[in-house]
Amino acid sequence: MKHWQQGALAATVAAGVIVGMTQAQGTGLTSWKSGNNHDRIIQIQKDGGTRDAADGVEVSYFSNSSFQITSPRGISIIVDPWRNDPSGAWGLWYHVEYPAAEVDIGMSTHAHFDHDALDKIDANMLLDRMGGTFELGDVKITGIADKHQCVAPGMVPWTEAVKQFEGREDPCTDNYRHMDNTIYVIETGGMKLLMWGDNRPEAPDDVLAAIGDVDVIFVPVDGSEHILDYQQADSVVAKTNAKIAIPHHYLVPETTYYTSTLLPATEWVKTHDNTMLDAPSVVISKADLEGKQGHVYYFGSHNMVTADASK
Repeated sequence: MKHWQQGALAATVAAGVIVGMTQAQGTGLTSWKSGNNHDRIIQIQKDGGTRDAADGVEVSYFSNSSFQITSPRGISIIVDPWRNDPSGAWGLWYHVEYPAAEVDIGMSTHAHFDHDALDKIDANMLLDRMGGTFELGDVKITGIADKHQCVAPGMVPWTEAVKQFEGREDPCTDNYRHMDNTIYVIETGGMKLLMWGDNRPEAPDDVLAAIGDVDVIFVPVDGSEHILDYQQADSVVAKTNAKIAIPHHYLVPETTYYTSTLLPATEWVKTHDNTMLDAPSVVISKADLEGKQGHVYYFGSHNMVTADASK
């Protein structure tokens, strides 16, 4: 190869590296920077978990719609980490950053900024809007594809903003990807936990059949009725025959600005048999389900993001 050819090749490679680095920086994915590795996953593959089985499943609240589920064998899952809207169109929702939590599995139900910040967590693997079935250790996850709520039922007509962004009259028809939603059924500890995400309340019969009866449902309901109104939330809990219902997508002032237009879920909670939790985490076992039907566990403002700061 001649000198001028070598120089041209070197220049091309250098330009490619620069362009590639620029593109990579723009993706938001920083897994290559993590100091962690797959050793935990290798151990889970061999042993079924990272510890002897505990009694129950730990549920930890990370504000908004984000929860960490930890299986009896120690497998950790974070669902729907959040961020501020990068476009700025929806305003500033969060006055704190989502923590760089270490987790085995990161999951997102749909592609909205308040649910899809998978780059914020330090996850060994990511399941983004997954359909089908995934199994690892003592965890089985089933993703069921359906549709986001597309009619704003509450005090803020956010559907009108969606129409403006998309430049069309009906976001419910031939919807864009951001109005898709994956419902997740997480089976562990002898229980079924259902992550509803922001799904429409009138899920079709085949979706409800795929879900079946569940033990715990995470349902989006708040005082502004942003995603589901109170009747719709009650209907979803009833259709899934859930023993325990855990609200999400409500205002937590410690992390979220009132400009989000969300409100606490306290009013809805008080219309049901309820347990007002006094910590950002709770352990739920099969014994806790006995005698319960639609019983609400409410974290309120207790959350893992600001728990240390409040001590």
